Amino acid sequence: MTLYRFNLYNGIGFVADEEGRELPDVAAARDEALKAVRGIIADEVLQGRLDLNGRIEVMDGEGPPVITLAFAEAVEIA
Repeated sequence: MTLYRFNLYNGIGFVADEEGRELPDVAAARDEALKAVRGIIADEVLQGRLDLNGRIEVMDGEGPPVITLAFAEAVEIA
């Protein structure tokens, strides 16, 4: 298992994931990032606003992000 950290960048600013989460692989980390982004978007919509300019960067160590998931990539606008 690898420790992944999910750092959030949005209109409010930057929130570092201090704890992280142990997951089996990058695909599982992407699934978790997608769930997190969709949860954030759902909360924003309930408050009457929507900002799709944010992103989550998934880190597995000190190097560059292994995944960057833009909020806009987490939804399909029909």
